[in-house]
This record gives sequence, C-alpha cells and structure tokens, in this order.
Amino acid sequence: MKLRAFPYTMASVSALALLATAAPAWAQDDSEAEAAEAQEGGFGQIIVTANRRAEDVQDVAIAVTALNEELIEQKFSRDLLDLGSIAPNLVVDPILGNGTAAISIRGIQLNDVEKSFDPPVGVFLDGVYLASTTGALLNVFDAETIEVLRGPQGTLFGRNTIGGLMHVRRNRPTGEMGGKLSVTYGRFDQFDIKGVLNLPSFANGAIKAKVAAVRLDGGGYFKNITRGVDEGDNDLLMISPMVEFELGNRGELTLVYDYIRDRTPTRPVTSLTDVNQLFGFPPGSPGLGAPASDASFHRRTTTSLEQDARLDTHSITANGRYEFADGHEFHAVFNYRDTDENAIQEFDAVAATLFNTIRPQQIDQLSAELRYHGDLGAAQLVAGLYYFESDYNINQQTFFFGGEVGGTDYQQSAKSYAAFAQLDWEILDGLTLTLGGRYLVDKKSACGGLGQGPRNNRTFLVSYGDCSAERRADPSFDNAIPGGGTATGRETWKKFTPKIGLSYDFGDQLIYASYSEGFRSGGFNGRGNNILTLGPYNPETVENWEVGFKSEWLDNRLIVNGAYFNTKYKDKQEDVVFPDPRGATVTIVQNAAAASLSGFELETRIMPTDGLTFGLSVGHLSASYDEWFDQAPLLAGPNAGDLALIDKSDFELRRSPDWTVQADVNYEYVLGNGDSLVFAADYALKDDYYIVANTINTHTALPGGSNPGLIDSFGLLNGSVSYKAENFKVSIFGRNLTGADYFQHVLDVGTTFGVLPGSTEPIPTFALWSFGTINAPTTYGAEVTIEF
Repeated sequence: MKLRAFPYTMASVSALALLATAAPAWAQDDSEAEAAEAQEGGFGQIIVTANRRAEDVQDVAIAVTALNEELIEQKFSRDLLDLGSIAPNLVVDPILGNGTAAISIRGIQLNDVEKSFDPPVGVFLDGVYLASTTGALLNVFDAETIEVLRGPQGTLFGRNTIGGLMHVRRNRPTGEMGGKLSVTYGRFDQFDIKGVLNLPSFANGAIKAKVAAVRLDGGGYFKNITRGVDEGDNDLLMISPMVEFELGNRGELTLVYDYIRDRTPTRPVTSLTDVNQLFGFPPGSPGLGAPASDASFHRRTTTSLEQDARLDTHSITANGRYEFADGHEFHAVFNYRDTDENAIQEFDAVAATLFNTIRPQQIDQLSAELRYHGDLGAAQLVAGLYYFESDYNINQQTFFFGGEVGGTDYQQSAKSYAAFAQLDWEILDGLTLTLGGRYLVDKKSACGGLGQGPRNNRTFLVSYGDCSAERRADPSFDNAIPGGGTATGRETWKKFTPKIGLSYDFGDQLIYASYSEGFRSGGFNGRGNNILTLGPYNPETVENWEVGFKSEWLDNRLIVNGAYFNTKYKDKQEDVVFPDPRGATVTIVQNAAAASLSGFELETRIMPTDGLTFGLSVGHLSASYDEWFDQAPLLAGPNAGDLALIDKSDFELRRSPDWTVQADVNYEYVLGNGDSLVFAADYALKDDYYIVANTINTHTALPGGSNPGLIDSFGLLNGSVSYKAENFKVSIFGRNLTGADYFQHVLDVGTTFGVLPGSTEPIPTFALWSFGTINAPTTYGAEVTIEF
C-alpha cells in the first residue's frame, strides 16, 4: 500500500469522527417527503433514480452515492469539481478549457479536451447526457440531488457510461411565491451571487414556473509575473427559467431553457520542463520550469499571451410523464444543446511565445428518449427507445515560435440509435431477478485537414476523410492508405450490452450480485494529420462482476453499504501525443489491448443522537494493464532505426489511486430561540496516482528525476460554521485548510520511446516540454443565504 498519509488520515478521522458523505438525496416530492418524515429519528428516506424510477437508495441493487440539496450547500461548492470526493473511487480534476472535467470512476476516465473523443464517464443534467467534457464541471446551485453511479450503466443510460456517471437533477417549481438568494465572498476576490425565484402557480395550479440565475466571479489564485496581472478568475453567468405543466391528474411536462455565458479565460499552466527536453534550455532561461514540488513557482505564471476564452451555450430540455393507466406510464426526455466557443491557449507555459493556438469550436447535440414504465405486480419493467446526434466543428490555428505552422480543420457527425429494457422480477418473496439489455447502433463520419491561413480562406496541405465535394476536389485530398486501399472516414458500430442481477431483500438489509457490460463508441481523431491518424479507432468494452450489500440498523440511525467489483477492460482507448514537424504535435489514439480493475467500496453513516452524524467511506482499487504493446525504433545495432515491439504493460492507468478515503462530521446545535448553529467538517484523502499516460518519461531518465505527472498522496480538509434561522443562514467556510499542494492536470508533450535490441522495455528518448496546473491553496470566505 502506497498510502503514505494513511496514519495521519486515520488520526484525523478519529479526531473528527467524520461521516462518509455517501449521504444520498432526500425526498423528491410531497409524498416522498412525508415518507421521509415518517422515519423520524433516523436518516429518513433517500431517493435516487439509478433504475430510471424514484426509489429509496437502500432498495437499489447498484453502487450509488448521492447528495441532497442541504449537503451540497453545506460544502459551499461552485461546481462538480468541489464534489470530487463524495464517492469512493471517484476523482474529478479540471483540465484545459472552460469548465472541462476529467472524471474518473474506478479508474475509467478521459484526460482530454478534444470533443471528438467520447468521455467514458457520463455527465447527465436532468436526465440528459452531455456529449462533451467541456462544460461538464456544472455549477450545482439549485440542484435537488447529485447522484454518482459506479460501474457500467450501459443498459439504462447507454453508451459511453462504461465507468459510471454523475447525474445532476435540479429542483422543480414549487408553485408558491418565494425563493432564495445566496451571496458568497471569498479569498482571491471570489464573489458569487446565486438566486432562484418561484412564482405562484396559475391556471388553477396547473402551471408552475421559476427562474434560477448564477453569477460566478473571481477566485483566481495565480499571479502572472510576466504581464503583472492576476489569472484564473471565473467569469460565468447562467440563467435557467423552468415551467411545469400539469397534464390533468395523470402527468406533467417540464420545460427548461439554459443560457450559459462563460468568459473564464483558459486555465493557467506553468512549466515543468527539465533540461532533458527540447524546451529545457539552460537553468535561468525562459524555457526551463521547476519541479512539481515547488508550489510557489507554479502559482506564479509566466505566459506572455492573454488567454481569452468564451463559451456560449443554449439548451432546451423537455421532461414529460403521463400515466395512461394505473401503474403504466410513458416518460419522454428531449434536449437540444448548442455550444459555441473559442479559446487562446499558450501551451509552452513560459514567457517566450513558443507554442500557442486559437481554437474556435462549435458543437450541438440533439437527443430524444421515450420510456415505458410498467408496474406488472411482481415485476417492474422499464423499456425504451433512444436517439442521439451531434455535430462538431473546429478550425484551429497553430503558432510555433511566433509563426503560424498551420491549422486543423475538422468536422464530425455522430448518430446513435438504441432500444433497451430492464425487468426487475420478484420471483420469490424478497428475491428479485434483474434482466436487462440495450442494443445500439453508432454511426460516425469525419473530415480532417491541415491548412494555412485564416480559417475562412485556407490553403490545405492535406485533406482526408468523409469530406464535402469541394474538399474532395482540392488537390490536397488524399484518402489513400499506404500499402494499398482507400479509407472512407465513415464507420458504424453495433453492440448489445446485457445486465443480469439477483438481489435478496431481508427488510432492513439487501444483498445483491450482478454482471453487466458497457460500451464506449469507437471514433475518429480530431487532432490527426492524415488519413491514418484520423482513424477510426475501435470501441472499448468492459465486463463487470459485482457483489454488494446495503443495510440499516438501529431504527435507521446506522447505515452500512459495501460492494466488491471486478472489471475486465478490452480494447482500451489511449490518446498519445507525439512530435510533428507540420503541426508541432500530433495525437494518436491507440487501442491498448486489455486492463483489469478490481476493488471494494465501503460507505457507512451513523446518527448517535439527533443533530449529530458521523461516517466514513473507503474505496480500494487495483488497476493494471493486462497488456499494452506499441512500436518504437531500435536505438542500436545493425538495424538501428527499424521499428520493434515495446511493452507498456507496466504503465499505470491514469487517475487510479489505490485508496480513496473520505469522512465528515455534521453537528447542529439548537439554540433557545429555535435557531441553530451548524458545525461541519470533511476530510478527503487520495493515494498516489498518475495523471499522465507515460509512467516513465524523460524526467525519470534523469538522475534523481521524478515524473511530474505522479501525484503523491494528499488530503484535503474543509470546514464551516453556520448560524441558521428560519429564513436566513450566515456561514464562514474554509477549503483545503491544511494547504495541500498537488497538480490537477499535467501534459508531458511529445514523449517518444526507443528500444534496445533483444529487449521490449521502452526507453524515453525525446520530449518537447511539460506543463501543468496546480490546485488552489487554502481558501476561505463567508456566505449569506436568504429565503423568502
């Protein structure tokens, strides 16, 4: 076990007597609220939608964790990043781009901003799958619940959820005049205003409406010493009106419009380059960085360009439910989402302008889902149809040493069709058999090209893929495959993903076992430079075996849940960055052969007395490649330069810490006037893990060198004190109170490998440079919330 901070962690846990924030969401509507209140003295009923229907989390035979609105607010979270430890074996890191997230569940993740790549952990908002990692760090104000489902969710939630998903569900209109306003001021001039206004219902209560708005500003913790300015501030506005229509007494239709205006600049980066890399000029020169351990250096950026960025999103979502007969309902979810963005990114991370890009992009998606929910007596059935399509365009300009070396033009179209069903059949009293499956068809096409000049008037060096007639007529068009054949730039994949499970409900205890499969679509590479690097690359699949239990004790004052899983990962997709003379770098997507992931998760909560809760959640993960072979040039011998086999099987999977531990405590002391003081603290520990693809690189080749992409174990301590009255709350809070330093994103650019004759061990031979983004230091602030 590599958990060097583990003794300190357990001491902290003992001192704080902390509660695992596996605390799932509270009730969703009036009837559920009444059921929750009926369990007075305990934790109450906890509602999740992991099976696409509202259920008590203790009755769901799935590893699921959730937070309710009160616990979300208690963490003073600006977005999902601040909730990256709420579940065992969960890691959430920001990476380059506006609100772009690398979310890892049980070691399955994507570490890239490229929108042609599908994320393997799905992010859902009000039942809608978000196709891009950009914007996935959703703000969480006015969220009713946030659920984390672990393990493949291919049957009910579809493709690209092979690791699991995070689902944010927002509050619906109350139909009564009222609202909430929250103002937060914190260190680094963080100034956030969040509000929601519910309007009185009209049309005899058949129509309800509300509007929510969020304004996030400041909070940047970097000082750019080249330009003499602060960097990293948030600048986001989101407005979300919602209207709900009752459909007689049989159903409802909810319409939501989201407008997001994000002017947050590109996330700052600093240099980790050493003397063994191309930009590793002599010490003291502008190209050299500092070790990852030098936190003060890495919070003082030196990039010379203003890295302006913009993102504008318009989204319309319709959620409908209609009960056409007792126990039989139709549910429909429709969404259209359009995003237009642009970003200036200086990737060299030093004062000299060595490598930068301008990345205008557009992505839109449309999805429609129709489900039937049937209560068949001894069985519950969910069955449905799903359609998804998206279009993505990027017209990148790339600058190297101050001059334009070309730009990437890329267009991608994707469509997906699916039919799915899941039957939960109580074959004997308490014994339930689950049978489910999803059949899907994925279609993708892509056109790529390298060109020079402005985006609207380019001269192409090469074009390839499924391009327009105009592009195919250009002399640069080349779909020929070296050695013979012609590629099309189009591909279709078909897959059936089954699920089978068995559970037994003892009343207050539940045990279950399941087998499920997940599928992540194959695709094309938006950063390729010819028809070969365009792809397509193959889909990846997982097979997951899981056993678990859920239990309630002491009149629901003690909850203990656990799970063990074993996952086989096949054709794993890996994105690798190489040097490229025409475009500075080129990304290749490889299908690593196989990987294995196994581990266990334990979540416990206890309420020894009213107002006081404790608990602990622990996740253990063993993740490794079964095999991963690549090619590299021979470094010696008569055949030097020829390609030979190298074995990367000993490389580590990214964001796969052996241990994750989280604990918290919450105590509410009621004053004589009925108001209360609320004390809360939580501590989250993560073991060592890598955030780069290359376990060895040119850094480790140096005497005494260390890989900056290896994150040493660290712990984050947060705390708050609140005065809570009937209509207002005043809080002071602190995050990362122990001042832990770690990198959230690192890119080791352009690393190449060689191999010696008679060996398969990869030897790092060359790299361009390295950069990364360090986490925020200790922050603190105050928040005032008024309800009316």
